[in-house]
Amino acid sequence: MDKLFNPNNPVMILLSRIFDLIALNVCFVIACIPVFTIGPALTALYAVALRMAEGEFGDTIRVFSASFRKNFRQAVILWIPAALAAAFLSADLYIIFNYLPSKFLLLQIPVWLLLFLDVSVIIYAFPMLAGYEQTSLMLVKNSLLLSIGNIPLTVFIVVILGIIADLSLHNGSLLVFFFSIFLFIGCALLARLFAVFFRRIFLKISGVESD
Repeated sequence: MDKLFNPNNPVMILLSRIFDLIALNVCFVIACIPVFTIGPALTALYAVALRMAEGEFGDTIRVFSASFRKNFRQAVILWIPAALAAAFLSADLYIIFNYLPSKFLLLQIPVWLLLFLDVSVIIYAFPMLAGYEQTSLMLVKNSLLLSIGNIPLTVFIVVILGIIADLSLHNGSLLVFFFSIFLFIGCALLARLFAVFFRRIFLKISGVESD
């Protein structure tokens, strides 16, 4: 029994990691409720996830709260225009596919390109903000450069998120399933996965060899 509850027991370590992810997910979901705070919430989410990718665990709530407060203003300034741009471009695509004649379908190409660039900024800007102090313009510029320089990862993340969104929108049962998962642990789990790749990229551009 003593071995079972030993902190160094692999089972206890696994349970501790799962608990950290659940705690992180709860913090993220609560912080996202006002909607306009999704940017700071994403930044704080990656602040903890990147720390986990470095092998540091514990103090999840404290680290999340500290990052949320520290980066609140800049993350909101980044998030709101990016979210509005994504909504506007998505509406454009909806109009092109549902209301315009087929001869105008080529209009989707520049819209898809702009949407991809906008999503790329969202993907990379908040993890960078979690670890580096930069102006908002530099964050946007560096996000675009990283998205292009790491196009396989960018496409990988976009495809994963796109598949989840598409399945959820076209299947009520899957919508409930994904909603439940992401409400419980899914957001933290995805951030933890993506953080592994982001950490390697950040170490590379910092001139440090990754493990």
